[in-house]
Amino acid sequence: MLEQLRAASLAEAWLFFLAANGGIFAGSVVLCWGLGSWFPRKRLFDRWEALRPIEVIAALISVILNAGVSVGGWLLWTEDVITIGPTSLWRSAFDGLVMLLAMDFGMYVFHRLAHRPSLYRLFHGFHHRHEATNPISLFVLHPVEVVGFGALMILFLMVYPMTLGGLIGYLTLNVLFGTIGHSGVEPFPPSLRCIPVAGLVGTSTFHAEHHEHPDYNFGFYTLFWDLIFGTLDPEYDKRFKQEPHQE
Repeated sequence: MLEQLRAASLAEAWLFFLAANGGIFAGSVVLCWGLGSWFPRKRLFDRWEALRPIEVIAALISVILNAGVSVGGWLLWTEDVITIGPTSLWRSAFDGLVMLLAMDFGMYVFHRLAHRPSLYRLFHGFHHRHEATNPISLFVLHPVEVVGFGALMILFLMVYPMTLGGLIGYLTLNVLFGTIGHSGVEPFPPSLRCIPVAGLVGTSTFHAEHHEHPDYNFGFYTLFWDLIFGTLDPEYDKRFKQEPHQE
């Protein structure tokens, strides 16, 4: 696979990454709908956010921009600025964890900055049009944010030699966390919060509270940085542990 990608033309790379990101978008939407059907008694909102034409267009633009970021990363890889190679299962697992933790901190900082009043009005406020969420909410972003997140990921790859398995693992978890976080239901059991380390996982409740109370819960994969910097919603534990999860 790596050899074929390296030998691909620019047009072929565009088609490949556009198809891949289109598949990711479709899979995320289907999973989000599925979660809503599988956990009807664990709804965090009493309704889906309405689908508006401008937001559908924004989501499709996000898919195209994500493909463009992928092509940018591919170009850097073909020039050996980014190193990606095959290796063992354990090294792939380690690399995926390293990238997850590094991006968790980077995205926390990025997210906090996006909530600065001037940047919020210009860019991030568009995502917060969704006080509740719907299956495309993960992709309803201002184009600047899409490119910014992609640049953050490429920056990491430029300084850390990554394995293909680790990168695929990270990207899979990234979409999974984003989809669960915007699903509007809580698939995790209340007991999760009592389990060491696992209790720090960024749940759907965690991100739903951020949409309702934008001054809290800036993390994405974990609660760790919100705990460290005092931005965890004080009502999080109470709401996460309530049964059933609903308004």
